[in-house]
Amino acid sequence: MMRSVGLISAFLYLLIAGCTSRHLSGEELTAFVADESHGLSKSVTAGNNVTVKVTYRPTDSWVYQEIGKHNATPQQIDTFRKKYSQYLYFILSLSANNKEALHQAASDQYGDLVQTLSFRMNNYVTLTTSANDSIPVGDFMLNRTYGMSNSTDLLFVFSKEKAKGKDWIQFNLNEFGLGIGNQRFRFEMRDLESVPEVTFEN
Repeated sequence: MMRSVGLISAFLYLLIAGCTSRHLSGEELTAFVADESHGLSKSVTAGNNVTVKVTYRPTDSWVYQEIGKHNATPQQIDTFRKKYSQYLYFILSLSANNKEALHQAASDQYGDLVQTLSFRMNNYVTLTTSANDSIPVGDFMLNRTYGMSNSTDLLFVFSKEKAKGKDWIQFNLNEFGLGIGNQRFRFEMRDLESVPEVTFEN
């Protein structure tokens, strides 16, 4: 009997802890996503010691960017969530020696790489699903920081429709001139769909 009571108590504790952990502050969500053990950020070292990292950016990180720490009504929060929840967002980060990979490239490569990263990356990136569906890039953007950051970052946007109900999606990056080869990053849909929400003040 005592053992049963102990098991019930342990279960209730885990249930309560699990519920409370489903809501984070904006800063806590950023840290949660960056922790690779949660399956939302993956990295590999390739080519000339270039670190290639792909990080999922969940809906509430965008909502937090829009709202910040300001008060917002439930209706405003819901509007922003609906706006961003239609898409999958990934950040591709490229670094070499803890600096922007773009600015570590040879001078004769730099101009072509800038053009490719700015205008042609939709030719080198796709998502595929566990059902062998291919999801093309909907939009992408290079974050120009002119060598002032630790990595060259690009945002990729994909429609979420074909990913619904799938086991996993895979971010496919093909060689585009940086000498890192073809890279594949697989994300479990259960990890992407179970990201904690942000608790917004209202």
